[in-house]
Amino acid sequence: MKDVIIQAEKFAAVDSTILITGETGTGKELFAQSIHNAGKRSSGPFRAVNCASIPEALLESELFGYESGAFTGARKNGKKGYFELASKGTLFLDEIGEIPCSLQSALLRVLQEHSIIRVGGRQDYPCKCQNYLRHPPGSKESL
Repeated sequence: MKDVIIQAEKFAAVDSTILITGETGTGKELFAQSIHNAGKRSSGPFRAVNCASIPEALLESELFGYESGAFTGARKNGKKGYFELASKGTLFLDEIGEIPCSLQSALLRVLQEHSIIRVGGRQDYPCKCQNYLRHPPGSKESL
């Protein structure tokens, strides 16, 4: 356990995407929250999203937000997604293996370019959050 704490302190000092693996019930979200609290972005928000709990049809708009009129029932002024809501803080994406292949390229773009395009939009929005990704052990082949 002491080695894990030392690793967490090292992770807190960097501003990079972190992949956290581990068995169910081992405290990965608490680990991510601890890294956030000890890091440079601790004054910003910590958002945790379980990707498996969001229906596939809604996942894109929940993660990236949407513009006004993007689809039937969309809010008049659009909506910020989790990436924008976590700006200047940390976004913990749990169960990233459940993200469909069609969204993985958009996720990769966020991780590389630090910007998003909302559903139905054309404008780039800066995404200045640190990302912690959680994926079950033994299933890395799906990443």
